[in-house]
Amino acid sequence: MRSTFALPLALMLSACSGEEILHGLDEPQANEVLVALDEGGVRATKARDDAAEGAWTVSVPAREAARAHRLLAERALPRARPAGFGDVFGKGSMVPTPIEEHARYLQALAGELARSVESIDGVVEARVHLGLPQDDPLRPGERRAPRGAVLVKCRPSACGSVRALEGGIRALVAGSADGLDAAAVSVVFAPGTEARPPAPAAGRPSRALLGLAGVAALGAVALAGAGVRVRLRGGGSA
Repeated sequence: MRSTFALPLALMLSACSGEEILHGLDEPQANEVLVALDEGGVRATKARDDAAEGAWTVSVPAREAARAHRLLAERALPRARPAGFGDVFGKGSMVPTPIEEHARYLQALAGELARSVESIDGVVEARVHLGLPQDDPLRPGERRAPRGAVLVKCRPSACGSVRALEGGIRALVAGSADGLDAAAVSVVFAPGTEARPPAPAAGRPSRALLGLAGVAALGAVALAGAGVRVRLRGGGSA
């Protein structure tokens, strides 16, 4: 009887055990994944990644692993963070040309601004593009006016509140780039995918009912075992 009782119990425990679905994440990436999975109805946990210093892993119940991967694919997560000053200027050539230096500066500045916009509640992803022409020594006084563009991807339920901050986003970008006017910054908002828990299919029992049925089955097995032991004892004493 022990083996009969242990088999369904082992199956239930394996279904509830955690399965690592992501590793090597930085903490902001891990937090973003946790929020997305929670909004999709999947319970997830993060832990330190022993394989990489400063990295994190994300785990979900084994039975939810496939659904978690689907939810993350719908939101294009985890997403690489835009390169900032430390990333761009930390790996340049020994003697960069002025054009290379300017291009690296624009890339770093755009990355820092994208990070700032992504810190706004409701923003899923941000891209910043800057056009800050350099002075042409052969054509002094003919420098084109600087321009900027921002693409903001927001959660559909939060896009209204994010759009209300358009003026602040323009001011943020313009205030970070020399000579850039807020009126020359274009902001485009795009709603992202809202992950929702799938509705139970018609005719199929819910997970809660399945869980109760499993507990009831285990109880029935235990009671049956107890009944057999009682009958055996009764038979031996007759």
